[in-house]
Amino acid sequence: MLRPILVVLTALFFAVDAHTDDRSATDGPPGSITFVAENLMATANGTFHDWRIVHAEVDSRRPESGVVEVEVDVASVDTGIERRDEHLRTADFFEIEKYPTATVRVHSATPDGEGERGPRYLAKFDVRIRDVEKTLDGSFELVSENPATVEGELMIDRIAFGIGEPRTWWNPASIGEQIPVRFSATLAR
Repeated sequence: MLRPILVVLTALFFAVDAHTDDRSATDGPPGSITFVAENLMATANGTFHDWRIVHAEVDSRRPESGVVEVEVDVASVDTGIERRDEHLRTADFFEIEKYPTATVRVHSATPDGEGERGPRYLAKFDVRIRDVEKTLDGSFELVSENPATVEGELMIDRIAFGIGEPRTWWNPASIGEQIPVRFSATLAR
């Protein structure tokens, strides 16, 4: 069980050099970050196109102490409907003029058996959106060792981060408060 977590954390360590120094602006992120928001009338499948690994710290003697930090350009939100995306960028939701980035710090990974595609880990995710930081529980799987690739998920309560108004049954267009977020990342190319 220790070997896969060492592979992930070592790959993250090397990914920082590969993804912050050697990549051109056109390379794009090393994976995907997607979400699903629903109301009574529709489902919005969204993605953030611009994000990067900004820091990784690995201690091979204590892999559970590994830390990876990701920065997301919130303006890169894309739900496939430009009018909705522009509204998401306003003060009603992400307020990108004031808070252009969101950050995620992943730490405290612990083995959690086998997932559908590989070893599964539970982890803590320190998420900062709109200058509000919360520590959330999430999980990821090591789906490939060469190149090291992880896929995972966590649930974000958008109201806890000041994103939009609370859901009301009087307004069928109001969005559910729990937003599932899925991610995949190739940690070394």
